[in-house]
Amino acid sequence: MRVLAFAVVLRHARFRRVWCGQVASAVGDGVTLVALPGAILAAHSKTDLGVVLGAQSLALVGAALLGGVLADRLRRSWVMAGADVVRLVTAVCFALGAARAPLAVPVLLALATGFAAGVFTPAFGALIPDLVPDEDLPKANALRSITVRTGQVAGPALGGLLLAVGTADLAFWADAGTFAASVGTLVGVGDVRRAGSAGGSVLRQAREGFAAVRERPWVLTIIVQGTLQLLLVMAPVAVLLPIILQERGEFTAYGPMVALQAAGSVAGGMAIAAWTPRRPGTVAVLALGLLAAQLACLLAGSPLVLLGASVVVTGFGYAVFNVCWASALHRAIPSDMLGRVFAIDTIGTYGLQPAGLALTPVAATAFGNGPVLWVGLVALTVTTVVPLFQREVRAFADTPPLPAPYA
Repeated sequence: MRVLAFAVVLRHARFRRVWCGQVASAVGDGVTLVALPGAILAAHSKTDLGVVLGAQSLALVGAALLGGVLADRLRRSWVMAGADVVRLVTAVCFALGAARAPLAVPVLLALATGFAAGVFTPAFGALIPDLVPDEDLPKANALRSITVRTGQVAGPALGGLLLAVGTADLAFWADAGTFAASVGTLVGVGDVRRAGSAGGSVLRQAREGFAAVRERPWVLTIIVQGTLQLLLVMAPVAVLLPIILQERGEFTAYGPMVALQAAGSVAGGMAIAAWTPRRPGTVAVLALGLLAAQLACLLAGSPLVLLGASVVVTGFGYAVFNVCWASALHRAIPSDMLGRVFAIDTIGTYGLQPAGLALTPVAATAFGNGPVLWVGLVALTVTTVVPLFQREVRAFADTPPLPAPYA
């Protein structure tokens, strides 16, 4: 079946090895998506939840450039394994009850977790072209998206079950085990040693990365779009969804909601793997706009069935965008610059997310959930429409040079 054609990339042994570890890790991440809010809200306030999530996001952004430089200098698998060791330790600390400690403790652990994620993310994005040939990049990105999201369908369901029959501590132990599995698969991957391939100071290497982005205005446009959407739309939705469900006495539905979004991402990854759009940028940008359905359902106080459907649609759009975007960067950016460009993408896209996560509960308390969601809906509309006026954005590629005029 064509819809399963992406699975052919599993014939590449090194990709298959990394893929197996990341599927296991995705299950643990999905467990934590449910366990962390549940553990924090059980011992602290909803404002404290925003502080913890904001700290984690802030550290992720702060570490991304270092991760990008390391990914362009060292074996990318080594960088990823080191980051996962840190996340394994923080998961163990939460499993030992750190969420019940004074707020400073979960905040510090969130900072460490976010820092490790910031180092890991650009290295993982840049590693894929080292594992598969160019012609298989879209399929590899699609399979990565599908399998990670599949793990996150099982993860939140498992997390919800563990919270129902046990404690959040047990859920964090499960997450620690999956990080151990990830480290085991990353050791010995044998990807390219990059020591010395990106010489000079960190500052110089960072400038080179920013120059690569500036040379491609369509890349810069999408990064700016991501910054605005994360601040004004996605961060508020991420914080308000569990809060609104708790206010409605339906917090037990939060785990299934997270799983439904992951299921939508699986469907989106399968759809984009089976289809090569003529204008991938147009498809990707419009796919992000599907989040409007979830905003509308939250505003209308829709029943769980409709809200769940909108969450599936959101996940579908996220996956379509992510696969198109990653494949475009892999093709447009030189290999020895990929780590830094993925890092800049992380910094630019997530730079203001901590503010969004931390300020959303404050704004919701001061003005109500409705106005915050309305601002998000308007911002989503504007940031979806405006970028599409740029031809390179619609193509997700540089403008081809015009033919030379006849003499």
